[in-house]
Amino acid sequence: MSSTEDLTTDEQVLARATKQAIQAAGGLEVCSRETGISTSQLSRCCSPYQRDSLTVRDAHTIEDMAHGKSGHPHILRARARLLGFLMIKLPEATDDANGLLQSVMTLTAELGDVAQAINDALRDQVVTPAEAAVAIEQLNQLDEASATLRLQLRSIAGNDSKP
Repeated sequence: MSSTEDLTTDEQVLARATKQAIQAAGGLEVCSRETGISTSQLSRCCSPYQRDSLTVRDAHTIEDMAHGKSGHPHILRARARLLGFLMIKLPEATDDANGLLQSVMTLTAELGDVAQAINDALRDQVVTPAEAAVAIEQLNQLDEASATLRLQLRSIAGNDSKP
């Protein structure tokens, strides 16, 4: 059996994400029936001690089965983070004046929350991990507000394609 030293940290992260996705999709048996992969192979794909991994097609199938469950999509979200990307679900957008006004107000409020979180953290010149986590959560909400406004403006501009 391999040791965790044989796998990179990124591989271990993906194994944990695979395990979460399989659990959210209903477990090894359900995923085995849907993908045609044996439960033992799927189990190895979930292990931070084994080099086995899913194909993109099988990961997609399992992620689809877990749609709507907490943390979905587990594998895609983990892969995005490993590549240095932020993944946010595109919201439903309305392109009327009230929707635009609401989006701008939400964006402004979220930016204020981010600024306040950073200001609070810097009061004693040392940012703690907890303070950083609060600021990151505020940034996540700012990103979602920005994505909503972006979709609304794309719709108005006649460019309905998703970014």
